[in-house]
Amino acid sequence: MHSRDQGSNEPQVRFENVQKTYDGEVLVVKDLNLAIEKGEFLTLLGPSGSGKTTTLMMLAGFESTTHGDIVLNGRSLRLVPPHKRDIG
Repeated sequence: MHSRDQGSNEPQVRFENVQKTYDGEVLVVKDLNLAIEKGEFLTLLGPSGSGKTTTLMMLAGFESTTHGDIVLNGRSLRLVPPHKRDIG
């Protein structure tokens, strides 16, 4: 468990029930729930085709989620274009 700053009530990045499918049938990301704290170092590990790159592409805004939401600093990224996400 990580202790949070006194003024912080939520993680910097949250994936909430995120799913991604390209064909409407096969889920390449299934029910991803992840909270990333400010300053936390995170590594995504898994075999080829496990959704690592797709997850990062959704965070950056180059892929959309099929279901669920990605929240950055308390703000949903659902309608925020890549160039306005301040991620890079």
